[in-house]
Amino acid sequence: MTAVLVEPADLLDLPQLVPDLNFEDEERRAALLENGSRDFNAVPGSGKTSLLAAKLLLLARKWPHAHKGICVLSHTNVARGEITQRLAGSVEGTRLLAYPHFIGTIHGFVNHFLAMSALRAHGVKVDVIDDAIFARKAWDLAMTWHYPTLRGWLNKQANAQELIEQLYFRSATHEVASEGGVLPGVQSDTYKQALALKRSLAQDGVFRHRDMFAYAELALEGHAHLLDVVHRRFPMVFVDEMQDTSWEQEDILNRLFDGHSVMQRYGDIDQKIILNDADEEKATFPRQGHGTVSTSKRFGSRIAAAVASVRISQLPVVGEAPDGFPPVLTLYKTANVHRVVYRFGQLVMDRFDDASLKDSAVRAMCARRGGDGNVEVGRHMSDYWPPFNQLRLASNHADLGSLLQAPRSTQPQPTLSERVNDLRRGVLQVLRAAKAPVAQELRDGRSLLRAVRELTGDALQLQKLVRELTLTPPSFATDGDRAALALKLHEHLVELLPPGMTADALTQLDVFGTGVNEDVTSVDTLSPTVCAVVHASRQLEYTLGTVASMKGETHKASLVMESYGGVSRRFDLELALPFIAGVGKKFEKLTPTQRTQMRNLYVAMSRPTQFLCLAANEARVGTQTLDALEGKGWIIDRIPQTG
Repeated sequence: MTAVLVEPADLLDLPQLVPDLNFEDEERRAALLENGSRDFNAVPGSGKTSLLAAKLLLLARKWPHAHKGICVLSHTNVARGEITQRLAGSVEGTRLLAYPHFIGTIHGFVNHFLAMSALRAHGVKVDVIDDAIFARKAWDLAMTWHYPTLRGWLNKQANAQELIEQLYFRSATHEVASEGGVLPGVQSDTYKQALALKRSLAQDGVFRHRDMFAYAELALEGHAHLLDVVHRRFPMVFVDEMQDTSWEQEDILNRLFDGHSVMQRYGDIDQKIILNDADEEKATFPRQGHGTVSTSKRFGSRIAAAVASVRISQLPVVGEAPDGFPPVLTLYKTANVHRVVYRFGQLVMDRFDDASLKDSAVRAMCARRGGDGNVEVGRHMSDYWPPFNQLRLASNHADLGSLLQAPRSTQPQPTLSERVNDLRRGVLQVLRAAKAPVAQELRDGRSLLRAVRELTGDALQLQKLVRELTLTPPSFATDGDRAALALKLHEHLVELLPPGMTADALTQLDVFGTGVNEDVTSVDTLSPTVCAVVHASRQLEYTLGTVASMKGETHKASLVMESYGGVSRRFDLELALPFIAGVGKKFEKLTPTQRTQMRNLYVAMSRPTQFLCLAANEARVGTQTLDALEGKGWIIDRIPQTG
């Protein structure tokens, strides 16, 4: 027997090993004492990672093998870092940080033990494994003359950039697929050119992280003995955040360890928010007979009740922490959507003093970062906070002014190529705001020059405009500066603008606005993800982002803004608020995409420790729902009208 058993007497060592944690409840003790293969489904804030780290410390004290180790897999470096930090605090734990043990991400494990071996065996060089670098190179390559059929097809796709930037090899046969959407059939010329593009970058050694699973499959098919080698090396395996494991990843882990090693998997199935997993229904977590951890140490009963109301599994959520403030539903009119983020800042400052906010996380989240849709605003983060739109393609610029005017002296100075690219993106932003036909199908400023040439026969005026802006960066500081800039843009872009659009009309577009509300002051924003609010002679800066980007975080106060699910054709809070209010809705009637929306809300609503605020359009919330929410202790807050 190569696995090590944790026995009840071992738990007596926990106060010494982890003096800041408490594992007295039966659910957590059961997880610590489990010595066989079993899944554990745990609520947000239950301390899954800390529980796992405590178990590893107990095992480390008893581990007898010199050449067999414990394998600990996570999805993020943050979770891995928390585990290693716990282990590094003791002599025994430190032993798990070196051979023969492995603690790392699933991607790192697959790369180290499987994929790199296959790459070397097939003579494939690796220059970089990086999603962002691949995205940039793939899009640039797709726009060249080498792939005319593919480029023509992309011009008709609303999600063109995602389709190309997220190409990956699938299975040992190395078919090409995309996490950004569905490609045409394998017999089509478009698919063949996408495959050729992907292979071209592979020959240059440029890969995405997901590609490594295809090479892992190749390694297992060609070297069956690897299965024995790996599972004999690791008689005990622990997987954290198991709900985020795709079937592609789980299948490899199952083949390596299932039935051979003790494998314990920790996660929360209701936090599964990964998309584009075609084989999602094959996933097995949590298996029958799984253990549960239903108590959260993050929040109290008020937030726990709200979180439990949107939990698809309908398993209980119990809040063990002291209650904070009553939850708030902020209602806005469509015309006031831009004031939601400022209103939240006011609500936070009304509840917390500066001392309690110091070094505490305050966050605002939305399930979607951007996109289109022929529905009212409130669809995505960019509707609430327009600067967020400039994060596309990992931009560090907050708004049109940042793109067009000269960079601050305190910022790294861009190359000429980067400066021209920023200027083209700024021009594209103006054309989009003006609803210019040339801009509606473009995903990035790098495509603008080609699109203008195809539409008008040349792009001389556009090139002249970019050259002038490069040599003489405009100011964006005053109304006069912005009006002068709009006039210059109109002069050079008039042939591309909708018929009849005057310079004055162009100046009035929101893209040239300051974004300052009447009742609050927005301090100069250094980042498109930071909102600065001045209220009652105090200032608060807090961060905005997508739900996915903040998964795993803990906040003192969280704002969750409604979003529109294009496929579900519903706004998520419009869908969820009756569940939260308890007015008779049933989970069984939800479509798969609506269930995904609910899981996103479950993740978002479970971040705060003391204050939860939701924001929805008042036109989409019924009177019955509002009355029921108030009956449950919710505060209904309406953003006041402005003069």
